[in-house]
Amino acid sequence: MTALQRVAAWRGRGGLTDAQFALTIVIGVLLFHVVIIIVPLAYSFWLSLHETNVILRSSEYVGFDLWAEALFEEETQSATLKSLYFAAVSVVLSLVLSLGMALVLNQEFPGRGILRALILLPWAVSEVVTATMWTVMLEPAWGFFNGVLEPLGIVGSGHVWLDKDWALFWLAVAFTWHIAPLGTFFFLAALQTIPQDLYNAARIDRAGVVSRFYHVTLPHIRYAVLIVLVVVTVEAFRQFDLVFAMTSGGPGTTTQILPLLIFRYNFQFSQYGLASAASFILIIIATILAVAYFVLMTRRTKQSRVAAAQRRAAIEAESS
Repeated sequence: MTALQRVAAWRGRGGLTDAQFALTIVIGVLLFHVVIIIVPLAYSFWLSLHETNVILRSSEYVGFDLWAEALFEEETQSATLKSLYFAAVSVVLSLVLSLGMALVLNQEFPGRGILRALILLPWAVSEVVTATMWTVMLEPAWGFFNGVLEPLGIVGSGHVWLDKDWALFWLAVAFTWHIAPLGTFFFLAALQTIPQDLYNAARIDRAGVVSRFYHVTLPHIRYAVLIVLVVVTVEAFRQFDLVFAMTSGGPGTTTQILPLLIFRYNFQFSQYGLASAASFILIIIATILAVAYFVLMTRRTKQSRVAAAQRRAAIEAESS
């Protein structure tokens, strides 16, 4: 008896209608989400309102004092700005790289299927492996970059890539290398839905490559751009493994982004309430950015539709 037959037999014995069976499944999924998401969030919020003393094993209600401390403390503000910089660089690099790879993979050429499979490997490996690989390549003494660029005279001997000025940028580059393949497949899926007739018509009108991209490609991948923006931004703001494995926040606190500071609040300083408050601030910032992306993209889409409707109305008026 197959799995579907067993489910059907169970439903028959229980006397459930299709609506009752569907409701049972939905309630089960909701309860599962309540247990693994809502309950931990509620407990974290409770912690953010209490000052916890680990030694005395006590907690004192302090309201939103810890939220204020997390907002106005210089260390938290510095970590937030570094997270914003890290996310901004990652978003820009990921959009350019993933869209470029998608445009290439959308063309017909021998071995395209194999290349599509290989391009996913950077995203498939863990962030710790990515961090290890990039740490080796950026190693001043025997790293790949210095080994290639030193003989060419581009950099000096033992050039330090992860210094206080550029360490955060190179972390964003490593993260982009890891996340860009995911964006590539979002863009590639969107590109394959564009009718080829639109490109043929644009070529007949003697539209150049840039004009075809702006007027044909970009309007059809707008929602893919929105998805990539949201995914990369959220992943960049919650990034921890790669930063911890590559620099642990160093040199000094140069690369101490907000998730790393939250980790230290919680596990090194045992400030559970402050860590929870900072975590909610991190969630709020990422949510605001995601909503802003959505508002901007949908507003642009509505404006494009209105402009297109006005052009059609003008053409119809001239023809009549």
